[in-house]
Amino acid sequence: MHIITRDRIVYSFSRNHRPMQEIDPGDKICFETYDARTGTILSENDLLDQPHPIGLNPATGPLFVRGAEPGDTLCIEIQDIQLASQGFIGIKAGTGNLGHLAEQYVTKIIRIEGNTAHFDDRIRFSIRPMVGVIGTAPADEAVPTLYPGPHGGNMDHQDVTVGSRVYLPVFVEGALFGLGDVHAAMGDGEISMLGVEICAEVTVRIELIKKESIGRPWIETADAWITTGDAPKLVDAITIACEEMASLLQRKLDLSFEEAYLLMSATGDVRIGQVCNPNNFPATIRVVFPKISPTASSTP
Repeated sequence: MHIITRDRIVYSFSRNHRPMQEIDPGDKICFETYDARTGTILSENDLLDQPHPIGLNPATGPLFVRGAEPGDTLCIEIQDIQLASQGFIGIKAGTGNLGHLAEQYVTKIIRIEGNTAHFDDRIRFSIRPMVGVIGTAPADEAVPTLYPGPHGGNMDHQDVTVGSRVYLPVFVEGALFGLGDVHAAMGDGEISMLGVEICAEVTVRIELIKKESIGRPWIETADAWITTGDAPKLVDAITIACEEMASLLQRKLDLSFEEAYLLMSATGDVRIGQVCNPNNFPATIRVVFPKISPTASSTP
């Protein structure tokens, strides 16, 4: 198994980054990741009142996948997420969905024991490890790891977790794949602008699907197909994710657009990744559709 250590990080997805390692399709890789603040928040005295000197949400990588070319697709199978013993969650005054009420900077250290997160001496909750940032290099300008887009990036979807497969478009030779921004837990919406930010070790297997072009990421779980969208306006992000799901259902189930549209309305769910950032920061949306296997007609 390959290991990419957390000192090999980038703060953007870019075709100009030098690959940290080369692998073959089918290889297994362990990514050691920093938290969203690159390991600088260690106690509740470390507040979010200072901008990070380099950037936010570092991604470990990038990784060069041999044989990957524009027009191909990467399939990232997430096999394991091992969390550090503590993470943090915080409030940055004036930000998040309740920014108009948040007047103080607050940092809360969250201790992790097994499958349990300790909020304080009285309150505990179950961990739900997930990967917030995952993507490939875009064809044109670099995109900071803080932002989502057709390449992936900071999507913040709970479904990017152990057992899932994430499908990513390849825009440049080698794909230049990276991931980071792991959360021990994060509610849909990421209401205060942070989940439980934590360092981690993420083990994946990377497969290459040749000559299968996709426009943006989608996710597959054991029981669902999930498409993604992002845009500064929530309604626009929903539209993008719905368009992607309509297209996926037409391919998977051999449906007309109208049939896919009706089926989505009957049994598809629109869910929020994050919609907490100010200043027209892109909201992220996913459409979750339960896997269906068409049955043979019983009509004589």
